[in-house]
Amino acid sequence: MIKKVLHRITPFIGLLLFLAAMGIVHHELKPHTIAELINDLQEMPLSVILLGLLLTVVNYLVLTGYDFLALHYLGKTLPRRNVILASLISFSISNNTGQALISGSSMRYRFYSRLGLSGMDIIKFSLFVSLTYALGATTLFGITTVTSIQLIQTPASMVKAVRLLFWIVPAALAAYWSMVVLRKTPFIVRNMEITLPGPGLSLGQTVVAMVDLILSALILYLFVRVHVDLSLHTFLAAYIAAQILGLFSQIPGGLGVFEGTFLYFLGENIPASPVFAALLVFRLVYYFIPLLLSGAGLLAYELNQHRARVHDNAKIALGYLSHIIPHIFSILLVLSGGLLLVSGSTPTDPTALKMLYKTLPLSVVEASHLMGSIAGVLVLLMARAVRLRIDAAYFGVLILLATGVIASLFKGFDWQEALVLGVMLILFLPSHRFFYRKSSLLAMPFSWSWIGLVGIILVGSTWIGLFSYRHVEYTSDLWWQFAYKGDAPRFLRSSLVVAVIVLSLSAYRLLRVRPVPGQLPGKDEIEELTPIVFHARETQSHLALLGDKTILWGQNRESFLMYGRTSKYWIAMGDPVGAVQDQETLVWQFRELADQNGAKIAFYQVSKNNLPLYLDLGLVLIKLGEEGRVPLQEFDLKGGKRSGLRQTNNKFTKLNLNFNILEPDGVKNRMAELQQVSEAWLNTKNTEEKGFSLGFFSEDYLCRTRCGVITRDDEIIAFANLWETSGKEEISIDLMRYTPDSPGGIMEYLFIQLMLWGKTQDYQWFNLGMSPLSGLEKHPLAPLWHKIGNAIFKYGDNFYNFEGLHAYKEKFDPVWQPRYLAAPALKTPSVLLNVTGMIAGGWKGVFVK
Repeated sequence: MIKKVLHRITPFIGLLLFLAAMGIVHHELKPHTIAELINDLQEMPLSVILLGLLLTVVNYLVLTGYDFLALHYLGKTLPRRNVILASLISFSISNNTGQALISGSSMRYRFYSRLGLSGMDIIKFSLFVSLTYALGATTLFGITTVTSIQLIQTPASMVKAVRLLFWIVPAALAAYWSMVVLRKTPFIVRNMEITLPGPGLSLGQTVVAMVDLILSALILYLFVRVHVDLSLHTFLAAYIAAQILGLFSQIPGGLGVFEGTFLYFLGENIPASPVFAALLVFRLVYYFIPLLLSGAGLLAYELNQHRARVHDNAKIALGYLSHIIPHIFSILLVLSGGLLLVSGSTPTDPTALKMLYKTLPLSVVEASHLMGSIAGVLVLLMARAVRLRIDAAYFGVLILLATGVIASLFKGFDWQEALVLGVMLILFLPSHRFFYRKSSLLAMPFSWSWIGLVGIILVGSTWIGLFSYRHVEYTSDLWWQFAYKGDAPRFLRSSLVVAVIVLSLSAYRLLRVRPVPGQLPGKDEIEELTPIVFHARETQSHLALLGDKTILWGQNRESFLMYGRTSKYWIAMGDPVGAVQDQETLVWQFRELADQNGAKIAFYQVSKNNLPLYLDLGLVLIKLGEEGRVPLQEFDLKGGKRSGLRQTNNKFTKLNLNFNILEPDGVKNRMAELQQVSEAWLNTKNTEEKGFSLGFFSEDYLCRTRCGVITRDDEIIAFANLWETSGKEEISIDLMRYTPDSPGGIMEYLFIQLMLWGKTQDYQWFNLGMSPLSGLEKHPLAPLWHKIGNAIFKYGDNFYNFEGLHAYKEKFDPVWQPRYLAAPALKTPSVLLNVTGMIAGGWKGVFVK
């Protein structure tokens, strides 16, 4: 419960830090006006900006040292060009996003997994990079602040706390270096073995990170020194402190928190307006421009990785791009919405005011200003719908961007703003095909991190307005003043309307009746599932008809995903079922819903068809075993290879046993006999019914399928219910039950008869089900899981006859296909235990046959 609460409030901790930082920035800029700030920006020499760009290039090249050191730590060697590209793009993205460790790790996984690094390697890689930064930052922080404590303008109330920090940092560094020198054994963290870097490598980490921080500090120092005479020593101490707190806040790029902390430590004796102007230029040069370049570089890299498919099949290329284009547009729309809100919070250019007075009625100017702010907040909300590919978002965004273009021109002839929005509109026009998900805009899910991001933008734009018009004395008459020079009244009215929109939407979502996640399907929902199940390509989809798993529906309810829930995990049974075009949206919807409930996701017994999709979710894959499928059109009992099956068939034919197929009505009529056979089988095996990935005896479930039965004097002695697909792609069985007095080998005879019957019905495949732990790699360098699995497969007869089951199925000469578990990194053992519990019907069932 505590973990779930912390998961939900984490984004708001960043928002609170942002609010505190805005309070500091407001206090420091209080003596200055918006006109001073604009003037300071305009006076920034182009030569200094270009020099800053050059140092940024050098700094980002130094950042590649983090990756090269991490590869040295892992004992891996990769092509330098690939490492440099991966490092540059990963750092430019992680520098601009919150949770830098996670975002940087996901990008590195995208690059390095293709170069042969395992999921565990990349986890250790990312931890090493974080440790490198921490070593450099704390070392540099200790050096600069211990020697400049009197130089930083720390308030008297905080001097004791700051001095204490100056002692803690060197003590922590000394403790770490002691472990590096003295400890030789690795740490064990959640079954992961972590060895500390040696003294030489640790020294290299410290040097690289310190050079990185000093270079980035020099870039900002260049911009600050244009207007302010400040010693590098004092500057560096404030810069490192601001960087550390900005990183801790988890706000994208430390936005606001870095600026507020930096101004706070410089103190009131240094003018805040030119420093803040330098911070804005630094934000553009060091963060925003590299982000744009990395976005273009990432797109070029992905296209290059798939150039063969791009060349051979444009449709495939377009399908691939559809995965990333909505995400790119989503980010651009957030920036566009923020641009409209900030524009509505700042004064109109005086020259533009004169033109407005001569050309447009006041009512048009007032309405345009109001509509621009409304469009801004709605674009922020619509960006989420674009990310989710909701079809209505396409038309909504077009209308809002067009509104923003018109409003920008009519409220102040702001052609630069109109140009940016116009370009966005033109780029967005041909993207209609990417938005295919049928859903309500009011019902779309908002993650806590997204709510926090929108809150930061709204708070930031409001603060800009309050700062811009703080010289205007507030009176109630301001609300009703309409004039060409009435920028402050227009800001007040727009802010009120924006607040009403946000509060109304929040109230609607809080008060509406929300569907309770995790409800098992009732009879009506199972009826709705049935046609999708029978139209599926794989018979495994029939598990949905058991009613023991929660159903997550796709768009238009043409697809679904079935899953079970535990306290920590939501585990999907197999791949999504139904419309192929819905599958990506469905799995991401599954992840978002689980995330909102504080759970991790996993996928059990998935095929090889959707593996890239699970990798994109950030999951790792392990092979569970192989599934045997018999090609029915080639199956017969002729030849020496099938002599054993032929003997079994002849034996039972002489015993005057009959094979029949019961239709669903026949199944219902003979349900009492089937239940007697099932209970006798359970008692003989001394076992209980299973679930999740296996069927159990249920009258409603069995009446939805046909059954193959073996009778003796019209008495059922063995049966198996059939899973079939309407396209006759595949047939399989679920429950296999027989009476204690049945002749030995009765189920093999039933298998033979079902396959021969399936062949006459023109079915293509007979699915024998999965053979656990079979087909694992036996190479000496195979992963640890394969080695453990092979040992259990060969020597685990006391637990389960894995090898015997595989040999039994091998009689039918099947084609083997792999089945996988997709689970979060380092969570595989825990997920497998939870799956075992769900199959057994609880932990008690795990220890009962």
